[in-house]
Amino acid sequence: MKGNLSASGDVVSEPRPSRGQPGSQQVGGVRARLARSPFGAARLRDYWLTAPGIVMLIATVLAVGIRLFTLTRAGYLRGITEYDDGVYIGGALRLIEGQLPYKDFAFIQPPGILLLMTPVALIAKITTTVKGLALARVLTVLASAACVPLVGNLVRYRGAVVTLVTCGALAVYPGDITTAHTLMLEPWMNLFCLLGVNAAFRRGHLARPGRLMWAGLALGFAGVIKFWAIAPAAVLLVLCLTDRRERGRRTGAYMGALAAGFVLPMLPFLTSAPMTFIRSTVGDQAVRTGSSVSTGIRLANLTGLIDILNNQGQVTLNAGAHSMFAAGASAGLGSSSSLGWLPILAAALLAGVIAAGYIWQGRRLSQLEVLSLATAVLACAAILIYSAFFYHYPDFPAPWLALSLGGAAGALAGYPKVRAIFVRAFAVLIVLIAALQIRETFPLQQTTGESRAFLIPPGSCLVTDQASLAVAADRFASRPPGCPDIVDALAATLVLSHGVSVQGGAEDMPQVVAAWQSWLGKADYVWLSPNNARRIPWTPALTAWFDAHFTKIGGYNDITGQIYARTTP
Repeated sequence: MKGNLSASGDVVSEPRPSRGQPGSQQVGGVRARLARSPFGAARLRDYWLTAPGIVMLIATVLAVGIRLFTLTRAGYLRGITEYDDGVYIGGALRLIEGQLPYKDFAFIQPPGILLLMTPVALIAKITTTVKGLALARVLTVLASAACVPLVGNLVRYRGAVVTLVTCGALAVYPGDITTAHTLMLEPWMNLFCLLGVNAAFRRGHLARPGRLMWAGLALGFAGVIKFWAIAPAAVLLVLCLTDRRERGRRTGAYMGALAAGFVLPMLPFLTSAPMTFIRSTVGDQAVRTGSSVSTGIRLANLTGLIDILNNQGQVTLNAGAHSMFAAGASAGLGSSSSLGWLPILAAALLAGVIAAGYIWQGRRLSQLEVLSLATAVLACAAILIYSAFFYHYPDFPAPWLALSLGGAAGALAGYPKVRAIFVRAFAVLIVLIAALQIRETFPLQQTTGESRAFLIPPGSCLVTDQASLAVAADRFASRPPGCPDIVDALAATLVLSHGVSVQGGAEDMPQVVAAWQSWLGKADYVWLSPNNARRIPWTPALTAWFDAHFTKIGGYNDITGQIYARTTP
């Protein structure tokens, strides 16, 4: 689309000549050439070879480059870098074997990610789980990077400045890059949310009912991946209900598809174990207790400052212990104390810039802007007040913050001279942040599970508190009859304790300790990660029993932990 930028940064379309007027034949000729073009090549060129299109393309290449670069670091493609990825790959492997989560093994997330990963699980079954894990990581990188052109497509009608800020912010957002390094829920949830929102809006306003139906299906399935997707889905429903044009048709089409996209994929799992399904995915998740995480640490992750702050809240180019890139698989959130005033100031500045932009533009917000702002507020509030917190949570508000920031920038950079300075300054900022993200990946040296696989004979009964250890060692898929199926050790503890983690006091519950002793008692080998005490309720009695029945084999490693072999029948 061709047009001129207004003072607010919006694109003002040039009037189209009507039939019979000068220029109509030229427009008709262009459309004819586009129609004749094989595979729509000319249409694609018309889309991408405009200022917003070029911005989207560059930002997407940057996003893919940074995220793929992470996987080139030692151990990040085939090694152990997380806990959750092993759970999701392991759950998908069990699913293709005919076992259902909630019924046959503990699982506290909705089943969407298992459904998405079934093709990967099939490949892993044919080859090795190590290759399956690597494929899942590459696909997650692509899912994360695909969100960049999707947010760009939503705002490209507003011009290059808004598109630049929106796409650029998401491309280098530290929380999104960190989360995309392996198989996590947020990149996939964001992908389906943005697919739905792209279907729901056209030039910032609600689309026709047919497109809203597709939006409902996509947003419904996003909720099957992670329930947090209810935030944009609910805001979109409010917009449909409050819109005066075709309110009934739009709301009906959207609601019906939303329900179908959400309920139908979950129906087999819900009917197989209804009470366990509801208690695991809703109750155990919502009420679980654990160690507290301060607002300062949450804000530092949300603003991206976590990568340049040490434990004392001091700025340094050497990322502190909180940074996943610096600490790898052993990364933690640090102490529960605050990191000082800088994260609070940065969050207030970000909120102030967004508010100032929308106040400055002096016009009524578009429906897309309402959805972006409302979802950003809901998402940020959720990760700030939720009882649990992990470094990948800030990826939930990432696309909505990027959309809100881009919209505000369009108003603040409305004047040509200001716009030129702003674009250059923002481009430099994006390059600096990208360089910092790449720099943080250099010192990593991860250990692969394959290096320790020889200690465990194939087909042995292996119990581990971290499934990714067994997946990365290709010792997860095969197991003898009667071997405990611990896909998610944390979920197993939470389900037994009705939402109480080890940090919250699960070791004081006899039924939880007894279950773990029973599972460990059936194992030929036990592989304990360095963080096993967060998932297994070790009591003095359980520790003494374990020491009497198992002995260490191989050495201890800060990433892969310790392997034990049974010494008694």
